[in-house]
Amino acid sequence: MKYSLQRLNTTMHQVAAMPCLQPAHWLLLLTCLLAPAGTVHAESAEAIYNRGDHANALKELKPLAEAGDSSAQYHLGLLYEFGMSVPKNPAEAAKWYRLAGRQDNPRALYHLAVLLNQNSKIAGTPGEADAAFKRSAELGEMPAQFALAELIAKGKVSGGTLAQAEHWYRKAAEQGDFKSQYQLGLMLLTGRGVPANVQEASKWLQMAANAGFAPAQFQMGVLFDKGQGVHANPQEAARWYQKAAEQGDPDAQFNLAVKYDKGHGVHHDPAQAANWLEKAASQGDVQAQLTLGLWYEKGHGVAQSPAQALRWYSQAAQKGSAEGQYTLGVLYAKGQGVKQNQAEAAKWLLKAADQGDADAQNDLGVRYFDGLGVKKNPVAGYMWLTLAAWQGNAGAKRNLEFAAGKLTDKQKAQAEKMAKGWSVKR
Repeated sequence: MKYSLQRLNTTMHQVAAMPCLQPAHWLLLLTCLLAPAGTVHAESAEAIYNRGDHANALKELKPLAEAGDSSAQYHLGLLYEFGMSVPKNPAEAAKWYRLAGRQDNPRALYHLAVLLNQNSKIAGTPGEADAAFKRSAELGEMPAQFALAELIAKGKVSGGTLAQAEHWYRKAAEQGDFKSQYQLGLMLLTGRGVPANVQEASKWLQMAANAGFAPAQFQMGVLFDKGQGVHANPQEAARWYQKAAEQGDPDAQFNLAVKYDKGHGVHHDPAQAANWLEKAASQGDVQAQLTLGLWYEKGHGVAQSPAQALRWYSQAAQKGSAEGQYTLGVLYAKGQGVKQNQAEAAKWLLKAADQGDADAQNDLGVRYFDGLGVKKNPVAGYMWLTLAAWQGNAGAKRNLEFAAGKLTDKQKAQAEKMAKGWSVKR
């Protein structure tokens, strides 16, 4: 079983799944508390909204908004967007955000952009959302800067470049946004769209990690393990993995398990390693599932249990792991931890073979010659053995030599033609 201390998922690492464009509810209070002081009306609009009496706020804000007060227009938009004392009405909310946005209210522009991204039918013109994000970002609105950077980085803004994404991540990062600090750090670490700068990358990742952001804490662990931008320090690596692992980061849990298993930066403790490995495996981490299956099979860090080994291999197999599928096929073939079932064994071996696993292809080839769990088919068997042999599988090469004497030249030519036309299935 192979595992690595350097699980560096520098593309997005969990942030890809992060709902970056959802206007968080905490933002509502923050926007009110931080809204710029302006006219008496602007201050009154904030005070009215902050009372929490949204029914009366609606009555008081509307005339102010109709008179052109941008703060009242923005807060009125919030009432309609979130359905506070009025039915939710995205179109009405967008109307008031637009009016406030025309006066360069940055928060109104940000909310307008988010709203239009969620409800494209209410956009006035194509690209209105992008324009609103950009103007809000230019006016210094941190959530807009991050959201715009995310959209550009994911190729969702026409004509956007990674250099532009870096620009907006940096703007938000300089204002203390830890998600932007993290993404900026990753870009600098990998040289994605900008010249690589490991020292600067570690600086931004450290800021995000200090803010408690688990993905950044995991990356700091990797940096200390590899000595990238910082002096290599296994103890410090373990400390950061621990922080991220305690927040549920599966990559950090896996790496922390490896550290306890090897006694690298922490005391050697296979049982503690198994504990963290199980946490990662329970979250669907395939490599953790495979490793835990092996540990239960061998009794490493846990009490030996063929049934538990089968459980974890099965989960990895069901998630599409070719290694898990092959191993599960072998367990069914041997009746290890489960009732022996050659047809089930062949089913899982075929799934792994279809993904290009040479061991599975070799085993499946033999099965087609013997008719074990499958209908006997020497031509198909020869094809699978050929594919495995082409990958350098020693067992397949030996089996192929033996099998060659059992087929006619025509059958061998047919099998080789099938092998040449074969492609990996995912």
